[in-house]
Amino acid sequence: MNMYAVPSPGIPGCPPGLEYLTQVGKVQVTQKSKLILKALIGFESNNKYEVRNVMGQNVFYAVEENDCLSRQCCGPLRSFTIHILDNFGQEIITVTRPLKCMSCFFPCCLQELEVQAPPGNTVGYVIQQWHPFSPKFIVANEHNEPVLKIHGPFCGWSCLPDVDFEVDKMVVY
Repeated sequence: MNMYAVPSPGIPGCPPGLEYLTQVGKVQVTQKSKLILKALIGFESNNKYEVRNVMGQNVFYAVEENDCLSRQCCGPLRSFTIHILDNFGQEIITVTRPLKCMSCFFPCCLQELEVQAPPGNTVGYVIQQWHPFSPKFIVANEHNEPVLKIHGPFCGWSCLPDVDFEVDKMVVY
């Protein structure tokens, strides 16, 4: 068990299980490798992720849930639900994305995620903003009011193993 991820007593306005995130400035999300399985059977399986702090310690685990047909036919555009679990195996966040197009030619069908924490309680959304080359997103609160901006790398992909996204606070005038 990771002593840095032990939940502290409730913090006002912070969903249960997420108190640890108020103490960190950076986390790294790493997809668990499944290349051998995909090469052997030729099928995509549900993704699994580890969320680590700057010292490399596991803070949360994430597991994707969807059906085999969606994974095989829709690839990265598929709908999904991601369950984020703490080190005690308790689900603390649920992220849901419906099936939508992701093309610069269809700006009316951009990606949107709903974030629930705890599961069943919507706390916000992540909404893709149209841009022809770079992934850009707005993080909105439960009332769909913008809170943060996220900027990804040019062209939205990289041949390097790490892809960094910048997060900026929204300035309200």
